[in-house]
Amino acid sequence: MSMLAILRRSAFSVVLTLPLMAASSSLAFGQAQSINGSIRGIVTDATGTPISGASVTIRNIDTGYLREVKTDDAGLYLAPALPIGTYSVTASFRGFAPLTQTGIHLSAGTDLNVDERLIIGSVATEIKVTDDAPIIQPSRFDLGRTISSEETQNLPLTSRNPYNFILFQPGVSGHPNPENGIPRTLNTNGLVDRVNYQLDGMVDTETDRYGLRLFAISDSYVKEIDTMSNSFSPEFGNTAGVIYNSITNSGTNKFHGLAQYIWRPKAASSCPILNNCDPSVSGGIVKPSLHVDDFVGNVGGPVVKDKIFFFVAYEYLKRANPTGNTITAANQAALEGLGVSASDFGTAPQVQYAQWADFRGDWTINKKNQFFVRYNYFRNRYPFNTNVGGLYALSAASDFQDRAHIIGAQLVTSFTPNLLNEFRGSWPYRNEHHVADPLTGPGPMITITGIANFGGSNGVGDKFQEKIPSFNDNVTWIKGAHSFKFGAGFQKNLDTQLADVYTQYTFASIAQYQSAKNGITPQVYSSLNASIGQPGAAYHSVFFNFFAQDTWQFRKNLLLTYGARYDQYRGPTPPAGEPFAYTQSFRTPLGNIAPRFGMTYSPYPTTVVRLNAGIFYEATPTNTWYNPLYNNGAAGTGSFIASIAGTSTPTSCQPSFPNSPQNVPVTCLPTQSITALTPKFKNEYVWNANLQVQQQLAKNDSLTLGYIMTNGRNMQFLRNMNLINPISVLADGRPVFSTTVSAATRLYPHFNNITLIDTGSNSSYNALTATYDHRMSLGLSSSVSYTWSHAISNTPEGNSYEFSTPVEDPTNPLRDRGNSGINRPNSLTASVVYQPDTHFENRFLNAAINNNNFAILANMSSGDEQNITVSPKLNGDATATSRPLFVGRNTVRGPSIYQYDMRYTRTLGTLFERVSPKLLIEGNNIFNRSNVTSINTTATVATTGTVMPIGTITTQPTFLPTSTLLEARILQFGL
Repeated sequence: MSMLAILRRSAFSVVLTLPLMAASSSLAFGQAQSINGSIRGIVTDATGTPISGASVTIRNIDTGYLREVKTDDAGLYLAPALPIGTYSVTASFRGFAPLTQTGIHLSAGTDLNVDERLIIGSVATEIKVTDDAPIIQPSRFDLGRTISSEETQNLPLTSRNPYNFILFQPGVSGHPNPENGIPRTLNTNGLVDRVNYQLDGMVDTETDRYGLRLFAISDSYVKEIDTMSNSFSPEFGNTAGVIYNSITNSGTNKFHGLAQYIWRPKAASSCPILNNCDPSVSGGIVKPSLHVDDFVGNVGGPVVKDKIFFFVAYEYLKRANPTGNTITAANQAALEGLGVSASDFGTAPQVQYAQWADFRGDWTINKKNQFFVRYNYFRNRYPFNTNVGGLYALSAASDFQDRAHIIGAQLVTSFTPNLLNEFRGSWPYRNEHHVADPLTGPGPMITITGIANFGGSNGVGDKFQEKIPSFNDNVTWIKGAHSFKFGAGFQKNLDTQLADVYTQYTFASIAQYQSAKNGITPQVYSSLNASIGQPGAAYHSVFFNFFAQDTWQFRKNLLLTYGARYDQYRGPTPPAGEPFAYTQSFRTPLGNIAPRFGMTYSPYPTTVVRLNAGIFYEATPTNTWYNPLYNNGAAGTGSFIASIAGTSTPTSCQPSFPNSPQNVPVTCLPTQSITALTPKFKNEYVWNANLQVQQQLAKNDSLTLGYIMTNGRNMQFLRNMNLINPISVLADGRPVFSTTVSAATRLYPHFNNITLIDTGSNSSYNALTATYDHRMSLGLSSSVSYTWSHAISNTPEGNSYEFSTPVEDPTNPLRDRGNSGINRPNSLTASVVYQPDTHFENRFLNAAINNNNFAILANMSSGDEQNITVSPKLNGDATATSRPLFVGRNTVRGPSIYQYDMRYTRTLGTLFERVSPKLLIEGNNIFNRSNVTSINTTATVATTGTVMPIGTITTQPTFLPTSTLLEARILQFGL
């Protein structure tokens, strides 16, 4: 379908927004600018009377960029879309002495108030003041935070992963990722992993599932990070949770750069959590060598002073993460006797090789036009990434390869001081896949249950490739006390996903494998699984939006914003011949209109009250369409998994080991299970509201207290729609279904299970927050945030990275209503950067105390919610997880998490007036606490019903720790 046709079909929905657009206008406040900021204020005389027509000159001290504006009849001025940096603001008017305020630090997403009071005098008597803007921001509406350059460059980060800083956004909790991926199990407005990742305000979100980043980034080129959650302006969308916008560094009029080497020796890492690194005892392992070599460099500066600037960065990371196997010596000897090489039982040499490059150019074309262009490159080569350690031999492993190319640009045009246009466009490309390692076996993969896996891999051949050409354009028009903003955005998601291609034989014992291998009983095995047909799908989807908004300075101390946004998420057109009716077309909802409102009120100069509310739509995960296309059960056109049980006598349906079942008649294969999308599909959205009170405690200190409310609607969930005619009922009312596939037991008997991606689940989230901020002064910067919250959801969420499980009762999804999987009632985070700045008479004492930098991160939270489960399928639904009788979802909590990270940096002096050699040591989990994220929650239940009802707990779970997403103490050193 052409874009013109798409727009025509959407016209009626867009027309519905016109009344709001006519009445609305927009925000030029800071957070409405993805990578820029705003400076506004009022110019008055000594008596406080506003001065109309005063000239205000705003100058970027770093680059020389100038913006000149005039005050309106109320003495107000506004300069939106300013590049970040340090500014001076000069106000002048005839008969008054000019006043210049300098040292104003403008960060991304901030809207600073700089008021100037002029006194009578001549131009020759200019008054200069060095001072920053007030720490409170009366013009900021959303709940958010800017992670400053002091923090991004000094806080401990052993993972080298800037995405982990999202945990220090107020109201967010979760677990950091030790490598380059996303943080885990994030609570974002009471939802799982709802994050819109951006780089310079442009696309950095993988579209297939909720909350995945598209490409890895390096802190070698991240200057600062702007985060927003709960009730941001209509300019922003595609998420019901958090916007995480990383801002890249740029050149200035002064050359600046960094050359750094970070090293982690084996001795600097503690034994992994839940392991015993004494190989002489039973169950002990050899301590893994988590060695790191990391080379980082960047440089930026002017090409033409005040005109053209450059910035380049490069990082090369080599990180070891070996995992030893646990195959016993006796089993290894037996398998070697059957021809398996002794070298197959070694420790996999898992070493990640990652590279990042960043090239950015900034050009002040003239006073009216600013332009920048950026190119990023990422490559990750990770041998032995999958099927490694434990019971996997080296021949079962596969390698991971990942690369990305990203180009992005922005042009800001000031047609007049009151009319601006911002255009941003990007084209990211990412390609990740698993391939066979040179040591991977030729296949088939052999699994001997509880003994070993070897011979080949079932993790080779998968691929995810995504290109997302996109653009956003918006116009800001300042008219008196109003600032109107209108805009549109478009992105096309070009996706290719392939699944693994494999053949896997499973045997019950080594003796059974030996008999099949020797040709004695080649059909005797537990099972044979193989992928047949086209292992994936290529598909395209289109997302676009329109918005209109207004910020109205209703009074000097009262600022209002209101507007609306329209989003549309169009799925692909399925290919002809899809075997199931639901997959022959996909519904596109057309009514996604999201009104929003915000207010800030300053009853006193040091107090701000913020009230916000609105609707926010979540972008549809593209796996909503891919999973039905791929898992359609049709041989040759999608996913067709052959699953065959072995027998003791040969039949035409039983391939002989080690043959593939490619030529087995389809009639021999079990009835396939598929995935489908509801024809009544609706887009997920939330009602958000928050109330905040921010109080300035001192010039550089503030305390913010807030309440957050989020109600989710039309959320995705999974259920088995094909089960009918229950054969019995459990004591708690759950229907029990037959495992036999027939017209009497299945709604569509040519399929077994149909996992339906349905919509209509709801959620509820309430939170209280308290945040203390100390802006950098006297060498100290800190932010501490505490959140109390409660998150409830009707069902597990579909298409999330971690919780995509079907509901327990397909006839009554509300049976799963309970605590959300990311419900953590208590969460406290803190970040501190301290660099002493003393002035003793003794220069040696000065040198000893100064030139030190201490940085601390603290992350404390309630433990993760856990689900008590049982191994048998109590209700006959093979797709769902069963719980015991009368046990709700997520009723157990894991241990609390306490993690403290620290970095110490020592500056050794200054050479050649510009070069400052430094030494650093950093560590995560410095107290080496055993932070556990999973516990044993499997219960034993009655299965016969003779003594007590089926599903009654007979043995409670042990609740012992089983695994963790977190690391033991790690230290690394840098120069």
